[in-house]
Amino acid sequence: MNFANTYSEEVLQSRRDRSRRAFFWARVLSFVLMITFAATLRADPKLRNLLMESGMDAIAAIARVRDPQPDLAALAASVKPEASTTLPTSRIKVNRFGATAPTDAQSITQGSGDSLSAQTRDQ
Repeated sequence: MNFANTYSEEVLQSRRDRSRRAFFWARVLSFVLMITFAATLRADPKLRNLLMESGMDAIAAIARVRDPQPDLAALAASVKPEASTTLPTSRIKVNRFGATAPTDAQSITQGSGDSLSAQTRDQ
C-alpha cells in the first residue's frame, strides 16, 4: 500500500464515522423533539383544540376544492337522534402542577363537533 491508497481509505473511513455520528445525533434530536411535542400537547388542551380545529379547517378546504359536498343538512335531518345524546362525563382525574382549572374533555369534544357541524351547514 502506498500513501495515496492509505490516504483515500482514511478519508473514506472518516466520512463513514461522520455519517454514523450525524445519523445518531439526528435520531436523538428527533426523539427529544417528539417527546417535547407530545408533552406540550398533553399539557395544553387549548393548543390541542386549536391544532384540531385548524386541521379540520384545512381538511374542509381541501375537500371543498376537490369535490362537491353532499347535502349534509338534509342527511342530518333524516337521521333521528337517540333518546340520550349526551355521553357520560369523564371521571378521570388529572393532577398537573400549575393547572388552574380542570379541563372538561366532554365540553371540548362538544365544541369541536359544534364547530364542524357549523362549517358543514355554511356550505
